[in-house]
Amino acid sequence: MTTVGEIGERGLVKLLISELGLDLAGDDGAVLPGIPSPVVTVDSYFQGVHFQKWWCAPEMLGRRLLEATLSDLAAMGAEPLWFFAAVSLPPDMEVDWLLGFYRGLTGRPDCRLAGGETIRGDTFGITLTAIGSLEGAPLLRSAAVPGDDLFVTGPLGRTLSSPRLLEESRERALSPLEAEQVGLFLEPRARFDASRIIRAAGCRCAIDISDGLASEAAHIACESSVRVCISSESVPLVPYALGRPEEAFRAGEDYELLFTARTGSVFPGFFRVGWIEEGEGVLLVHSDGRTEPPGEGYDHFT
Repeated sequence: MTTVGEIGERGLVKLLISELGLDLAGDDGAVLPGIPSPVVTVDSYFQGVHFQKWWCAPEMLGRRLLEATLSDLAAMGAEPLWFFAAVSLPPDMEVDWLLGFYRGLTGRPDCRLAGGETIRGDTFGITLTAIGSLEGAPLLRSAAVPGDDLFVTGPLGRTLSSPRLLEESRERALSPLEAEQVGLFLEPRARFDASRIIRAAGCRCAIDISDGLASEAAHIACESSVRVCISSESVPLVPYALGRPEEAFRAGEDYELLFTARTGSVFPGFFRVGWIEEGEGVLLVHSDGRTEPPGEGYDHFT
């Protein structure tokens, strides 16, 4: 099996271009067509921290990491155009596996690979820089106002126990429900469809749920100087998260959108989960009137 160390950096780049049909300039930088209002986001992922190579086929993993990055563009109301990929590769990385990964990474026709960097590292890692185009005002975390309603675009909790189930799948067959759970975890989609609906309705505040509902609500509360109230019984959950709502609120990697809209707004297919009021912080409101903080979401250092 051929490794990256055997073909070298130049050989790898030539192989990616020839095998995947990539149209990459060989210059020091990429010259992109005019983008009136570019929106740029960056995400880094490392094996052993954010993913494991054996989780799934390399094509699926490439798609997953790109969709996770593009979710930030959807949350801003932008449309995807380009991305750059800076990869860290150990010399013993298999070339065939890496080709599959890049096939998944470059699979979206609306977001093209424009360039990147390749360096040697002890661990496989990738930093993706995505560029989108924005028409009109962006969706901002700081645009929530008291009186708004709070919505999510889909059910939450897809990441609960998923890494553990993937580990167990190496030793046993997963049940149909467990396989469904793992599938949802491995194949998120950036919600550009929902973002377009939100912007068309005149909404101005949104954030993607990558670090958990509790964490993203806290961002809105802080940036908008408001209190975010979440109705605990109103939050939709994936089937395997039923009975574990508070864990689901803190889990990350759902990649749905959390957004605010004027009171009384109706969005078929989306879910009203709370409201915005004067004050600060986030409150979880139960049907019996009890209130409590929802806890903290995912933190990269804790």
